Amino acid sequence: MTAPRTKLVDVARRAGVSPATVSRVLNGNAPVSVSTRARVQNAATDLGYRRNTLASGLRRSFTRLIGVVVPDVANPFYTEVVRGIEDTLRVAGYLLVLCNSDDNQEKETEYLELLADQQLDGVVLAPASTDVAKLEDAVASGLAVVLIDRRIPGGAYDTVRVANRDDARILTAGLLTASRRVAHIGGPHTTSTAVERLAGFMDAHSSVGVYPDPELIIETDYTELGGHDAMKSLLEMETPPSGIFIGNNVMALGALRALAEEQPSTAPALVSFDPLPWWASSLHPVTVGAQPTYQLGQKAAELLLLRLADPSREPTEVVITHDRGGARSGDSTSSTSGLRRERDA
Repeated sequence: MTAPRTKLVDVARRAGVSPATVSRVLNGNAPVSVSTRARVQNAATDLGYRRNTLASGLRRSFTRLIGVVVPDVANPFYTEVVRGIEDTLRVAGYLLVLCNSDDNQEKETEYLELLADQQLDGVVLAPASTDVAKLEDAVASGLAVVLIDRRIPGGAYDTVRVANRDDARILTAGLLTASRRVAHIGGPHTTSTAVERLAGFMDAHSSVGVYPDPELIIETDYTELGGHDAMKSLLEMETPPSGIFIGNNVMALGALRALAEEQPSTAPALVSFDPLPWWASSLHPVTVGAQPTYQLGQKAAELLLLRLADPSREPTEVVITHDRGGARSGDSTSSTSGLRRERDA
C-alpha cells in the first residue's frame, strides 16, 4: 500500500505553527522569524514534505470552477442556497462542483483536499464543525474560502449567515406567550447554528424569568430520524411540553411523523426555524421562520468573487435576518460582531 502523501498541515503540526505560516516559509514571500523558518524547514525535511510545484504554477491561472460543500443537498434549504450561488457565479463565468458532506467531518475534509488538489479557484462551505484547522490548509493551498450558513468562531473567513440567536429568541418567545413548558429539539453542538439557536431559546426564557427543564432540551443531529426520536421522547414524558422549538426543517419533518404515529390527545404547538415546501398541507399547524435562502447564496457568491479579485482583502461577515414576523424570509441584512461587517444596499 502506498504511504499517504505528507500534507502542508502535517508540517504545520510538527513545527507548531499554522499552515499559512508554513506556506509563507516555503514560498518565501513574506517575512518570518529565523527560528520559525528553521522549525518549518526542519519539520518539512523530517516528514519528507515535497511541494507540488506544478500545482503552484497552475494556481496563478484560473480554472473557472468553484466547489460548494453542503451538509445535505436533499434539504430544500441548501437546494435554494446552491441555486443562489450558481446563478450569481454563472453570470461571472464560473461553474460549480457540488459536494455533499453529510455533516461528516472526515468526508468534508476529504472534499476540501480534493478541491485543493484539483486546483479549483474557491469553495463555498457550510462547515460540519467549528474546527478551523481543516480550512487553514485549504487556504494555504490557494483556495478562496467563503463560509455560508455556519460560522467558525475566531476564524478570519468571509461568512454569510442569518441572525440565528436573535431569530431563535423571537420564535421561542411566541411559544412562551401561551405556555411556560417549552422544549427545544436542536442540532449538534459542533455546529455554530445549533449553539446559537439554543442560546436564543435560552434568551427567550430569561426574558420572562423562566429557566427551562434540562430534560426539555434535546441535542440530536440535523436529520429526520433525529427529530422523530426526539419528539417521541418528549411525548413520552409524564408532563409533555406544550410547545416545541425545532432547530431546522428536516428535524421538524421527523417530529411531525412522530406526532402522526403517537397521536397525543393534546399536541404541542410547533415552531420550526426553517420551512419545507409542503408546510401548508401538514395536518398539524407549524409556525416557521423562513430563511432568505436564495439571498444567502447570492451574497456568498458575491463575497467569493471579491475574494478572488483581491485575496488580501479584509474578511467580511454578512448577517441576513429573517422577516421579524417569523413567517417569511426578509430582505434586510444587519451587522453583528465579527470581522468587517456589512449591510446590503
